Amino acid sequence: MDAETIIKLVTAALFFIAVVALIVVILVIRAKVRKYQREWGLSARGLMSDINSTRDVGKNPASLNGMDRIYIPKIQQDFPDFQLAPVIPQVETVVKTFLDCIEDKDTKPLEKLTISPSLIDRADEIIRDINSQNIDVYYDNIVVHKTVISEYVREKGMVIIRFQSAVGYLHYAENKNGKLISGSKDVAEETVYVTSYARILDSELAKQSGAIDVIGLNCPNCGAPLRSSNVTICEFCGTGVNNMTEDVFGWTFTDIKEKNRMTKKLF
Repeated sequence: MDAETIIKLVTAALFFIAVVALIVVILVIRAKVRKYQREWGLSARGLMSDINSTRDVGKNPASLNGMDRIYIPKIQQDFPDFQLAPVIPQVETVVKTFLDCIEDKDTKPLEKLTISPSLIDRADEIIRDINSQNIDVYYDNIVVHKTVISEYVREKGMVIIRFQSAVGYLHYAENKNGKLISGSKDVAEETVYVTSYARILDSELAKQSGAIDVIGLNCPNCGAPLRSSNVTICEFCGTGVNNMTEDVFGWTFTDIKEKNRMTKKLF
């Protein structure tokens, strides 16, 4: 075998080896690409699942009947010192706290807010009703998008500002075995809550109508809660409370209802 033939064979062998190596590299690359595609596909699906589980609470907030421009001048005419800006965060805190207390079945956090005894009693009633059904109710990822004034009325010797709050959350109920019986853990609800904020305007009329008992009465001397408007002497400090005027009373949150369930249970 001459040298030229040997050179040709070696060249052919090297070319063959190069082709095989190139094919191997291509196959390895394709295998890795497919692996990454599968892994990314699973990751992407998992990510989408996580996103869908919270479902962008607040994507479509409920519409509100805002009447601020109409009612604020009327409120300030009756109460010149009234300012809306600091009240809005209070309204939203009350709404969130009320829902959290229903979920936790504990109304103690409400006692730290400016809330009437009647509203705390209502929360206790809802919790008793939930317990009687042997279920747990949840309000997760609560978001209050916006709060506006929707109404300003006078009744029973007091004035009431009603606020509407656009609220989003994951709302559902489970039985004691953890089985979902209503609502959804994945799809957010958007709704509106109406919160009443009241103050005594005519103490005598409010006393006659029982409105004072709704708002709650405190001793002007020691601040202790009084059991009813018929109490004449504070049992804690002995101060007479017969001649209380509207100046003694401040603004108090007296009610919370879901707008589209005004005649139904909150949960």
